[in-house]
Amino acid sequence: MKKVLVTGGAGYIGSCVVEKLLERGHHPVVFDTFFWGYSPVEAYRSRATFYEGDVRNSRDIVHALQGCDAVIHLAGLVGAPACDNNPLAHFTTNVESTNTLINCMTDPEVGLVRDFVYCSSCSIYGNVAGIYDQVDEDTPFMPLSSYADGKIKAERIIFDKAKAIPHFTPTVLRLTTIFGWSPRPRLDLVTNLFAHKALNEGRITIFGNGLQYRSLIHVWDVADALVHALDTPRYLRDRQVFHVGEEENNVTLRWLAEKVKEYVPGTEVEYSSEVSTDRRDYQINCQKIKNALNWRASYSAEAGLKEMVEKLREGNINPDAPEWRNNGHNYQ
Repeated sequence: MKKVLVTGGAGYIGSCVVEKLLERGHHPVVFDTFFWGYSPVEAYRSRATFYEGDVRNSRDIVHALQGCDAVIHLAGLVGAPACDNNPLAHFTTNVESTNTLINCMTDPEVGLVRDFVYCSSCSIYGNVAGIYDQVDEDTPFMPLSSYADGKIKAERIIFDKAKAIPHFTPTVLRLTTIFGWSPRPRLDLVTNLFAHKALNEGRITIFGNGLQYRSLIHVWDVADALVHALDTPRYLRDRQVFHVGEEENNVTLRWLAEKVKEYVPGTEVEYSSEVSTDRRDYQINCQKIKNALNWRASYSAEAGLKEMVEKLREGNINPDAPEWRNNGHNYQ
């Protein structure tokens, strides 16, 4: 059993990671500011350690790390709108906190925590349509947002530290476009948003012709990949980068909208000529994680979308509440 610090452990991905760790016999340390409350992880309180703190604060980190064997680093401002609206918090939380966390993990005076799994993003590739048929882990970066740029900076911090500290074992997982139902749902992700709009407004708006690609990965598959990587022998993952996704889930926005219409009959799909602020367009190759770590996604895009519609139909959340979106909060 490993004691694993999960930064952002009460979030959209983190709440799923906590459950996956428990399933595999580990002890999670849920480290979070709990902006959105404890409810996503309340069910695990008797089997996990909870630590309310700020990942930018070395005092909080040092205390939370005591006795830990590994770290899964998820904490941050997620998404371009949240980062653009809170640029200082974006820098301190998404970039500098990574440096602070690793320093606390690896300083011999504090206590060594060797294993580190970082949650990055394929948004760092930007719009590569017409340049590369598929994107692999060595494709050049062309970030289109401050969020993506922050992920690049954080990755560089991680690998620079790995060069300087031989006993530091980082693994970077770059996520494709995440979607699906979680204990802390989000409605500001394209697939989840389409389902929400169809059910509550009867209309989906797509900017452009809808032929731009997204490579989808379900939130529970992401959690499984993060824990699977941690459980993999170090020699297979040390200082490695892996895409987390599934080629069969490389779909267009038009396909997504039409599939939503099947589950929510009567939904109208309109195409807007306005220029979208999100110009990402790529298809992601995910063979490396399959071959090297023997990991594969379980959810198809269609199955995850169907589940999302069913969960929203149950009406257990207020879709207008701010906690289901990341971009409305005033981060300090």
